[in-house]
Amino acid sequence: MKAAQPIQTLGFYLSGFLCLVLAVLKLTTALHWSWWRVMLPVLVVLGHNVLYITVGFVWLFFADDGSTEDVALRDDDHLYGYQLAAMLCVLVFAYNVLEHIEADPTTAWSSPARWTLIFVSGVLSTMFQFLFWRKVVPTDDHRTRKN
Repeated sequence: MKAAQPIQTLGFYLSGFLCLVLAVLKLTTALHWSWWRVMLPVLVVLGHNVLYITVGFVWLFFADDGSTEDVALRDDDHLYGYQLAAMLCVLVFAYNVLEHIEADPTTAWSSPARWTLIFVSGVLSTMFQFLFWRKVVPTDDHRTRKN
């Protein structure tokens, strides 16, 4: 049996470093952003992880058929593409939400196209998470087809 992998903290370290760089740029007046924009890298990583855990719990709840069998987890390294795509969609989502919040209501930023982009990026991020969990933990249909 393989030992459990440690929690990967590289994403948190990189987002913290990016926040530090953005904070220095803001304090030296090189950027005139709000503090929400400075914290955007950390917010993206946290939002991605919350979505990852939530979708994982939902998928595991529906993948469980009530039997006493253990759910077989696959450990494929090529599945990280789903996670990168989901994180990119969370970035687009968070950036556009901040644009909408900080925009002047009379400008074009409050247009329906902005809401569409927010909705589509949120749905795509959730979809990529479901695709990831579908590959990691197969449902009963996938298990019976293989046998």
